[in-house]
Amino acid sequence: MMEQERKEERLCCPYCDEEVMGTGLSYCQACGVTVFYCPQCRKPVARDKKNCPHCGAEIKGEKD
Repeated sequence: MMEQERKEERLCCPYCDEEVMGTGLSYCQACGVTVFYCPQCRKPVARDKKNCPHCGAEIKGEKD
């Protein structure tokens, strides 16, 4: 059970699926793409998503 919980805590880049080595980093160390985080669960989310795939929270895009 403990091993399963650790896997769920692992944060991965939504673009290259490599592990993000720290929460709050503004880019993926593996692919260099800017990483956005869900305002509710703080997990990485792709820029084109309208809702977080992890918790379902609404993702507000950048304003032009």
